[in-house]
Amino acid sequence: MNRNFGKMSFRIFVVAAVFVLVCLVYLVRMINISVNADPEQKIETGTYERRETIQALRGEIYDRNGKRLVYNEYTYNLVFDYDAMAATQINRNYAILQAVYALRTTGNEDHRTESSFPFDGTYPNYTYSAEARDTDSNIYYRLLKRIAADELEEDAEVSKTELTAAYLESFYAEHPEAFPTEQEIVEWFLKRYKLDAKNADDSPMFSDSEIDHVIRVRYDMEVADFSIYTQYVMAEDLDISFISYIEELNVVGADFVVETTRKYAYPGYASHILGRTGAIPAEKWTDYKDLGYEMNDTVGLDGCELAFEKYLRGENGVMVVTEDKEGNIIDSRVEKEPVAGKDVYLTIDIDLQIAAEKGLKYNVNALGESEAGALTAVDPNSGEVLALASYPTFDLSTYGTDYNKLAANPANPLYNRALDGLYAPGSTFKIGMVVAGVTSGTVKADTILNCSGRYDYYSDYRPRCWIYPGSHGDLDSVGALKVSCNCYFYELGRRMGIDLMNRYCTAYGLGQLTGIELGEKRGILAGPAYREENGLTGWTAGNTISAAIGQSDNTFTPIQMSIYVSTVLNGGTRYGAHLLKEVRTYGGLALEYEHKPEVLSTLELSDSAVAAAMEGMRQMAESSATVTGYMKNVPVTVGGKTGTAELGGSSEENGLFVCAAPYNDPDIVVTSVIEHAGGGSYAAIAASYVLEAFYEE
Repeated sequence: MNRNFGKMSFRIFVVAAVFVLVCLVYLVRMINISVNADPEQKIETGTYERRETIQALRGEIYDRNGKRLVYNEYTYNLVFDYDAMAATQINRNYAILQAVYALRTTGNEDHRTESSFPFDGTYPNYTYSAEARDTDSNIYYRLLKRIAADELEEDAEVSKTELTAAYLESFYAEHPEAFPTEQEIVEWFLKRYKLDAKNADDSPMFSDSEIDHVIRVRYDMEVADFSIYTQYVMAEDLDISFISYIEELNVVGADFVVETTRKYAYPGYASHILGRTGAIPAEKWTDYKDLGYEMNDTVGLDGCELAFEKYLRGENGVMVVTEDKEGNIIDSRVEKEPVAGKDVYLTIDIDLQIAAEKGLKYNVNALGESEAGALTAVDPNSGEVLALASYPTFDLSTYGTDYNKLAANPANPLYNRALDGLYAPGSTFKIGMVVAGVTSGTVKADTILNCSGRYDYYSDYRPRCWIYPGSHGDLDSVGALKVSCNCYFYELGRRMGIDLMNRYCTAYGLGQLTGIELGEKRGILAGPAYREENGLTGWTAGNTISAAIGQSDNTFTPIQMSIYVSTVLNGGTRYGAHLLKEVRTYGGLALEYEHKPEVLSTLELSDSAVAAAMEGMRQMAESSATVTGYMKNVPVTVGGKTGTAELGGSSEENGLFVCAAPYNDPDIVVTSVIEHAGGGSYAAIAASYVLEAFYEE
């Protein structure tokens, strides 16, 4: 109890310290404005009010045990504010030079923002870089538009509104001789920004080196649309010592912006779950605007960052500074306190998540034909998702720099196979068939059906059991699950019929959305309805018995498979899958919201049917030397079922393994899918990693 209180106290201290620091930065800025602002920018009479946005802290993300997964790191960016800059271009040039030399003097030149300067060399000996003459890129056309406007706006055939980047790109492509020379651009800058100014003795006011520095910054300002609406970010990720240094110089127009960067406590893990933040997408701006967002706000783009945006986002504050006409601060106040976003606690156990991702990687790499897979682990009594893994994966902390390589990877590491991958369930489907058959009264748990190695009921369609040319002989439901006899389930499927089968499968959640907050594929439950809706050939008796062993059109997601098995083993209650556990105030002190398990549907399953499924899964796991070998370090009895989904050749088959532990009263259900594994038992490797980690805790 004391330890938890200490953690919360420390978090509260951190929040308070950050708020004080932010306020200090704003206070320094106000002093800078008061001392350095040009009187011509002030209202001639009365007072002038300036409103500054105080950015709210974004909530952080934790796992179910309070381990921090995503947190905020605060950095300081050096910016120039158009409104606060000096009135004359010459004084603005000197302010830019002060900032340039301050960065150099303090060893912070490597913190400069990336330059889009199109020239190689130094002033006055510039030459176009190869990138600048690439007409497939128009990064520099914003500037060329301004230069060309001075010469073309008088042209009767070209109106000023036509001088768009697209027009100029086309114009210069057709008239390369008209492309501005290096000297023309330099002359434009010299004239526009008074860099050719002279001292009283007619000597140059700025040296060649100073002109070079200023032109580079001015060029970037032009490209960035530096204006009263847009600040120019000159350097990023600066420390407090630099802030103190440059503030002592009283650089007119210079300011600092506190920027929050999302950091990941476990880089490379849970990347498909957590998601990214960034600027509001242009196509969604109207929607966000209606919700009270400002254009430069940061929002969740995908994953939990997007799904739980309404909790994680804070409310920005407002600081009002009142100045007299001389620019003296006569009042300042916080008109609206910023409100930090809420902390989100997930159902994910990060230790299980890491075990799942490591297990998947090992499992996939251990099989020569495989390149990808997915794993989901849930609490069968609540629908809480304990682990959700997809392989290959990526690292959120390096997403920006890695994106092109990730996007080009044919294994598609950005694809979330756990939620969007559709896989034929193979023999894992037989668990639900046993329970449906016994509950519906089609068979009893101890009803004996015979396997001769080939199903001979239909004269024109005689599918084989996987053991053919051998046979399984007489089997009850437990034995049929243990040996995964196809003939048993062909006959069970024939007796039930597709309509009765699918009533149960729908209640299990197969072909249904699980409700998980990140979005998902629905999957396909094979049957006449699906065929008709999609304009496919009609449904036959052969399709029915094929569907009964998990083939035909059946394809489901790994998360859907875990919910299906959970529903069967908990007696028929289908819980929605969910990742949100609770929401707390920033710092974790007060509980704001606790997610309650959502029951999506219920179906009363007979006790004997569920018991038969559990026993069949136990015997199946124990009869497989491969599975028992992988599960040897799990301290409870595991029930499992393998599945091999045919894709055209044994080396092409997907391997599936679903399991529950303990088998007769499960606390956890795991689904593992390994693409091109060649057999379901091989997918048990990844599942064993998760179960071992679960029971270690």
